[in-house]
Amino acid sequence: MTTEQKYQTVLDKNTFYFYNPVFQEKYESYINSLNETLLVLKNKVETEGLKKDIFENLLAEKENGWRALLALTGFANESLKRLITVVRVAENKELAKLLLKDKWGETEKLEAVKEWGDSRLENMIKKNEFFRKGLVNLFFEGSTVPFLAQTLPLFELKKLSISKLNFEIPAMIDTLVRYKEKGSYSG
Repeated sequence: MTTEQKYQTVLDKNTFYFYNPVFQEKYESYINSLNETLLVLKNKVETEGLKKDIFENLLAEKENGWRALLALTGFANESLKRLITVVRVAENKELAKLLLKDKWGETEKLEAVKEWGDSRLENMIKKNEFFRKGLVNLFFEGSTVPFLAQTLPLFELKKLSISKLNFEIPAMIDTLVRYKEKGSYSG
């Protein structure tokens, strides 16, 4: 095999170099939507102040509002689903109260609890105002709950920072750095 053939094999077989213009256009549109959503959110926070109802409205009204919130904080979707599972199985009163767990409308047997998928999470966000309020509480105050401080690695706990919700520059830099280093940290 020649060097040129090896090079072509890398380009053809490596998904990093895969080029699909239709997918890329669609995904770029999604990224732009998240960017614009965050810019509008930033403007609201600057003009109206840092208020929970701004974030509750974001989750309730914007199709990808929860994904924008995750992008703002650097909190991974998978991490959020795992944390929701922890809330569902943990018998921590302070955490349950903060997330309004008793108003989510369902009681599950501990042994039957399974991690929710994206569609279930999105459905809960859209249809259950208490779940929505609880999520906002998590991002506003989660880092103050001793149970979470003992359960979450510090690397993840720092993502639940109110300064990120206020779009403070040092917090945004922290989000960028944590996002970039997540793979190395996990490794």
